[in-house]
Amino acid sequence: GGVITENIHALNLLSMYLDQFKRGWSDTDVYLLRDRSDEAGNQQYGFYKPDYAPRKAAVFLHNLTSVLADHGSLKTPGRLGYSVPNEPATVHDLLLQKSNGAFELVVWNEQITGTSTVRVNLGRAYPLVKVYDPTVGTAPMRTVRNAVSLTLTLSDHPMVIEIPASAGRG
Repeated sequence: GGVITENIHALNLLSMYLDQFKRGWSDTDVYLLRDRSDEAGNQQYGFYKPDYAPRKAAVFLHNLTSVLADHGSLKTPGRLGYSVPNEPATVHDLLLQKSNGAFELVVWNEQITGTSTVRVNLGRAYPLVKVYDPTVGTAPMRTVRNAVSLTLTLSDHPMVIEIPASAGRG
């Protein structure tokens, strides 16, 4: 077995939360919010260090939930005719929709080493599509105009494809 680094810990938690939500779980709890300083072996498995400084797990999860955050509700969900042809077994996708109608398509890879390149077909052209990487921050890392499809190179963490409401209805 290898050493679980802070980065691997953070990436595993992102995948776990997405996997469990996709399976329909309404609650997924993690043992430690803050590292224990009084218990051997549990010094690096919290979201926060003993001094409450955030670990990568806290930062990555905060970034993901900030991108996906929504305080409203949606009366009638829309449809997005997307597909991921030849999706590798390690790649997963989850379609969400915000109350303003915007679609958030989360695509993630659970590959230990290397990358997988996938094409995400959106079903039709959309004037503006944004791609977020929660391991980098909360601002879009890429903006694509008139997108019919996107190519993503996925390694070990999720990417979020956002299709705004004005383009996402219909």
